[in-house]
Amino acid sequence: MFSKYAQTSTIALILLVQGCASPLSTNTHSKTVSTSDNHPSLGAENFGADDADTQLFFPLEKKTKVEVSLHHRAEELERLSPANNQSGWNSITGLNLHLQNSTTSPLSMEDAITLAIENNLDVQIALLQPQIAKEATISAEAAFDFVLGVGASKNKSRIPQQQIIGPGGAPLNSGESVTDLFLANAQLSKKLNSGGSLTISTDITKTESQSAGFNFSPDPAWQTIGTVDLNQPLLRNFGKKITLAQIHISKLNEDQTREDVRASLNQTVSLTEQGYFELSLQWKKLQISQWLLEQGEQVVDILELRISYDTSEADYAQAVATVQQRKAEVIKQQAEVQLASDSLKKLINSDALPLDSEVIIQPTGELAAKTIVISLREALVTAVKNRPDLKKLALQIKTNEIQIEVADNARLPQLDMQAQMSFYGLGDNAGDGYSEVFGSDFVNYLVGLNFQIPLGNRSAEAEFQSTRLKKMSSVATYKRGVQQATIEVKKSLRGMVTNASLMRANKSFRIAQAENLRALIVEEETMGGLTPTFLNLKLQTQAGLAAARTAELRSTIDYNKSITALYEAMGTSLEQRQISLKHNQNK
Repeated sequence: MFSKYAQTSTIALILLVQGCASPLSTNTHSKTVSTSDNHPSLGAENFGADDADTQLFFPLEKKTKVEVSLHHRAEELERLSPANNQSGWNSITGLNLHLQNSTTSPLSMEDAITLAIENNLDVQIALLQPQIAKEATISAEAAFDFVLGVGASKNKSRIPQQQIIGPGGAPLNSGESVTDLFLANAQLSKKLNSGGSLTISTDITKTESQSAGFNFSPDPAWQTIGTVDLNQPLLRNFGKKITLAQIHISKLNEDQTREDVRASLNQTVSLTEQGYFELSLQWKKLQISQWLLEQGEQVVDILELRISYDTSEADYAQAVATVQQRKAEVIKQQAEVQLASDSLKKLINSDALPLDSEVIIQPTGELAAKTIVISLREALVTAVKNRPDLKKLALQIKTNEIQIEVADNARLPQLDMQAQMSFYGLGDNAGDGYSEVFGSDFVNYLVGLNFQIPLGNRSAEAEFQSTRLKKMSSVATYKRGVQQATIEVKKSLRGMVTNASLMRANKSFRIAQAENLRALIVEEETMGGLTPTFLNLKLQTQAGLAAARTAELRSTIDYNKSITALYEAMGTSLEQRQISLKHNQNK
């Protein structure tokens, strides 16, 4: 049901192996645009990180004093704690929007990510952009295609004309002119990489003339012309770099759209992982709420049995109120599970789990902290080399450099050369006419130069300065992007450090609370009579253990989310999931 492959007409997404490999050890074949050659200050090696770069190993393995002191009871305390089965997800999910008991459907994180890559609407929109950009490149290249033109016309005229009267009163010419003309032409032209244009053309004119008292030879007359015309700029707009500039810019724009695809996929993978983690947390919190309710109901049952002899109505009412509050918390948490499920459905956009269905996604697998080894400098260098937004900004700098070359060339005077050679022929038919054309008996030449320069040249100078300023702006934007990448990487790393410490602290907190509850249970089994005060203390201890377990799970989820955010900040979410992008040249 969950395909491991997703394809489009231009981009093939191949899900190779699902895993949690470090992005620093991943061998990625994606194209990397370096800006350090022309802009040394932009290179990743220029980070001012500490010389003593520290490797971070997570999660932290060292046990706390609480864990060490209670290690002999570790299994017992784990059994006492709520949601103690890390791979168990069964819970009562409450009523759906049809006021029926909700149903669930298991889904692994790997399948969720696969579905998101295949079906997410943001990804689908992003995948269309390289195709659109490709068509723009083809359009720019089409300017250099051959252009064929043909035309034909027929003109018949009968025009009276003034006669010339000779000596003796005899007319020397006809009183009318009757002409039958047929004209045809064809031309083949092409724009040259040098900036000029070459045109090869031919013209045919068939003329039949009638004039009383006069004969024409040849009649009909077939005049043929073959022409080769070259127009070439010699200063402004001259050269391959200038002529092909728009094609190069279109290809760079195409590369930028591919980086947008990578950015969209990185974000989608990251959002899907985080959405899955959040759903897992809500399921565990639901298990904790239901455990807390069950424990409270047991206390109420005991108080109900003792209400006739040593339980006051106030103590009993307080316990009942606590249980009702816990029931309300269960209902609220059931809604949170359904809401988190809908959020994940929106990301994966699958027909198997449509957003309008009331089936709740149930996580699978074990909820555990990820293992990672990384350092600040390695993370920063990886981010500069892999982040799609930085690659896109680097491509924009290359575009600006091309625009500067074009604008610099536009400051030159306009000096255009025209060279034309025409071959004429005339005969009784078209074949005879072209025989003279190819015989080169009647050849006409034209060579000319046209020079023009605007006085002051302010427009071209202003455009040149504008393109230079745009490049400076792009370089500054790139540096700002590096700063933003640094902030995001450090924020993610700091989140890992913080939550790794919180995992230890909250685990110790939960173990201590479980020991507290265990001690109360032992006391409950040994004491002669259970006082209402003792049972209320038990209710409070249960709530404390539930809160500690929730905090422990929250810190684990936040730790995993920080790792996910780190991969996105480094631009390696796809590589971390062993997902590769391949460009398909076939349309």
